[in-house]
Amino acid sequence: MGNSKSKPSPSKAAQTNRANQLNPTHPAYHQSRGASSDEAVAAAKSSKPALDNRANQLNPNNEAYQKARGAGDANKNQKS
Repeated sequence: MGNSKSKPSPSKAAQTNRANQLNPTHPAYHQSRGASSDEAVAAAKSSKPALDNRANQLNPNNEAYQKARGAGDANKNQKS
């Protein structure tokens, strides 16, 4: 009914390498897209704050969410 042959699973090192290449906060991500080692390290360091900010702006429980929608200080005055 089915194919009895199965693909061997990738090694732990191969899985780790792939995960790093898909993680924009890891230098391997930027190196796999053509950046030099120094450029990759700098880009990885600068991408973390940008990703955190984006996550905060998408989280309705975060103050950055309200500020991104122009309601940062207005909501503080209404709650008092």
